[in-house]
Amino acid sequence: MRNSLRLHRVVPVFVGGTGRSGTTVVGDLLGNHSKIRTSIPIEIKFLTNRSGLVDVVFGYDQYIEKKPESISILNFRTYRKRKQRDQERLANILAEFNKFIWEKWWDIDAPPPHGRGLISGIAKIDLENLLKRLKRDLKINRKWAARRFMATFISKQFEASDEIYWVETTPMNIPEANKLQELFPNALFINMVREPRDVIASLLTKKWGPTTALEGLDWIEARLLAGHEALTAVKPEKKITIALEDLAIKNREATYKKLLGFLKVTDEPAMQDFFTQSMTPDAATSGRWKSEIDSPEFSAGYADMTARLIKAGVVFQ
Repeated sequence: MRNSLRLHRVVPVFVGGTGRSGTTVVGDLLGNHSKIRTSIPIEIKFLTNRSGLVDVVFGYDQYIEKKPESISILNFRTYRKRKQRDQERLANILAEFNKFIWEKWWDIDAPPPHGRGLISGIAKIDLENLLKRLKRDLKINRKWAARRFMATFISKQFEASDEIYWVETTPMNIPEANKLQELFPNALFINMVREPRDVIASLLTKKWGPTTALEGLDWIEARLLAGHEALTAVKPEKKITIALEDLAIKNREATYKKLLGFLKVTDEPAMQDFFTQSMTPDAATSGRWKSEIDSPEFSAGYADMTARLIKAGVVFQ
């Protein structure tokens, strides 16, 4: 009972962005505060990545929630067929969710200190029991089931104590912010942005991203637009956009204080030390795109992309 009561006081802080935009380092920074616990692993992945918990909850049509009495007699047969198909679809998504938990997200070859996957932060027996309960709870109410699953998951993670914030940094948290805030109304969102060309240069070093700079323009534009649209559903006081260049280079102290103010916490020596020693201008690798991906064709494509983003009102750096 004690844990159950404490869970409702823990506020999820979802850090996200395009990827390669500073989400991890900001998670590390926040984790140095005594009132904040960063998830282990720092990216649990199973919440907002494909076939994650958000897809389990929202991955099929809303009309399944309609009560039979609200459906006309003429449409009742069609409703039942649709409901059956949707239940089958949910079963398939849930099966894939469980498969990915153990085959993709449980044990990941990731460097320290961010954990090797879920194995780094929770006992296997605890996660197995949580998944069994989730399957039962989903039959009652999907959103409630997800909230209950996450509340217990957070409390069962190693090193859980009496922090008031729990931070998770999967980049897709921002493109899925509208759904996350529906599941967790008390959640806060930190949208990390970075010079898009530096993001693309960084992406090209990874196996999971675009393979050319021009592909990178399409990739990052889609991510930025999705994040912008999702954040419109989040109340202003529950979201903040932080540019990595401001935090690490251009406007360090003011941006640092802005972040503290957003979370309503006071500065602490451990967090200040990390900020001073690890979040340096050199660590931000600003301007790397100039030597790695610049070309006339790329510059023209970038100009077109930024014009579209500005017209759409997207904050991207």
